[in-house]
Amino acid sequence: MIFNSLLSWYIQDILAVLSSDALMVPDVFLLYVLYNKFSDFSRSIENEILLIWVLFFGGILWDFRWIGIPGLFAFIYVGTFLCASWSWSLLPESGHTGFMFFIILWASQLPGFLAVLFLWNTGTEHYFKSMLIYQAYFMPLAAVFSLFYVRKLKLKNA
Repeated sequence: MIFNSLLSWYIQDILAVLSSDALMVPDVFLLYVLYNKFSDFSRSIENEILLIWVLFFGGILWDFRWIGIPGLFAFIYVGTFLCASWSWSLLPESGHTGFMFFIILWASQLPGFLAVLFLWNTGTEHYFKSMLIYQAYFMPLAAVFSLFYVRKLKLKNA
């Protein structure tokens, strides 16, 4: 799991390097870790603690690589993970559907995106355009992760 998380962080980094504007890169790393959290039906606390540490160190790496403020994205990743976990736990078991998974993935992307918009101060005329481009890249990716979740859920219930 740690190797796959590192691989997802590296894919996100390559996408940021290849993109013309780093605002357009969705948090593939965060999506992958959330997918691991929600698709692990054993609900072990050790796995959740490991995921928090993976997110923390992945956020520190991202800060040193791109943002320059050590701890900012580590805080955003861990805080988003905890809020998503809390939101997921509020849902009844019958509410753990692919659509709700997609909604939580979508909401998990907002804190990082808004932090980058605030830090870069691109001007109000670019906010809407950046958000549309970001969503255009993110929506298919979240849909793929949601389909993986639904497939795993069907295998669990079979």
